[in-house]
Amino acid sequence: MAMRVFILGGSGLIGAAIVRNLVSAGHHVFALARNENSAAHLAVMGAWPIRGDIHNPGPWCDKLPVVDAVIHAACDFSADMGAVDAGMLIELLHVLHRQSGPKAPALPRFIYTGGSWLYPAMKSSDAIHDEKTPFAPVPGFEWMVAGLTKILSDPALHGMVIHPATVYRTDPPSRTRPTLPGGALHDMARRARDENRVRIVGDGPGDEVVWPLIHADDLADLYRLVLENGERGQSYIGVGIEGIATGDLARQIAQTFGRADCEIEHISPDDIAREYGQWALGLAHSHRMTSQKAIRELGWQPRHTDIARDLQSCCGVSAAA
Repeated sequence: MAMRVFILGGSGLIGAAIVRNLVSAGHHVFALARNENSAAHLAVMGAWPIRGDIHNPGPWCDKLPVVDAVIHAACDFSADMGAVDAGMLIELLHVLHRQSGPKAPALPRFIYTGGSWLYPAMKSSDAIHDEKTPFAPVPGFEWMVAGLTKILSDPALHGMVIHPATVYRTDPPSRTRPTLPGGALHDMARRARDENRVRIVGDGPGDEVVWPLIHADDLADLYRLVLENGERGQSYIGVGIEGIATGDLARQIAQTFGRADCEIEHISPDDIAREYGQWALGLAHSHRMTSQKAIRELGWQPRHTDIARDLQSCCGVSAAA
């Protein structure tokens, strides 16, 4: 059955993939747009833009149409992102509680986006996290635990949580040149192509970080399945590649986008935090994750499980090649 779904972060890496997926599945999608460019992009994808900003939720919350569900995939990675999220949830939940009165056919569904950085750093190469693993967030992301707890415990919501692994995107090449992967792999591939070097976080070759990965399209499939069939109060991890050492990942990116002498450079966690902010310490967060719960309970099946094949697809190289 088609639902009316409101998406926060619909122009971002995760949100845009969700918008396209839900529209293709026949759902009616509304999405927050902070400027004209975002609104135009959302409209092209088939969504109804609602102008507004998560930093000032009152005006657009007052105008929010009646919806069956909300997917929250927005984060601005600013120093006060926790306060921004908490303030936005207060306003949005007030509206949803008003909409879900006694005459409403069902509780509104609400999917909150957590993340792999809420789980502990890996202390053993054999350790793998699932939904039962206790949280130990990267500094600066503790607020996500408060946010998801608020959603899961709200009696007026059908609350659920998705924890994505490190997200990337791939696009087919243009007529003139390969495309670069998006998301977490973009900067690595851009440096390989333009500067013939790849930079990874860590103190050296013996201090390699392990990242779990998820392709944005696979993640969008998971959001749709959780939206349609997810159990109230449950959390689901989204991961296609349970873990890959960033050194191995860098070498594959160097081979695909760089020249034969492409260098692998290391930057310390402290230096990456000084460059981008404290949130970037997550790039040094080493861990593995599994999605067996989503596979078992929802029938989700990630298709992007071979990073080398995905990187080659950006250059027009087929899997058979």
